[in-house]
Amino acid sequence: MANNKIVEELSEEQKNLSSRIFSLVIGRVLKNAYSGFDEKTKSDVDIIFNSDDEKAKEDFIKRHIPNFQKSFNEEAKKIEEEIKIEIEKQI
Repeated sequence: MANNKIVEELSEEQKNLSSRIFSLVIGRVLKNAYSGFDEKTKSDVDIIFNSDDEKAKEDFIKRHIPNFQKSFNEEAKKIEEEIKIEIEKQI
């Protein structure tokens, strides 16, 4: 798979940064979705996302955030723009 090959070629620093950006995007998507959940669903979020059960997390997202991929792409684009602005400030 081409994407795995790219990741394998990254330095540890680049992998760490990539992982942090991915976590940031996921966090923003979940935060936005969370604000629209009822109290029961919010309680479920706390339980599921504080566990190590990746399957439960995936199932929750499929059930409660049907537009996850679209939201993920939008947040990733926003973060990319924020990074570009920060880089331009430092140049």
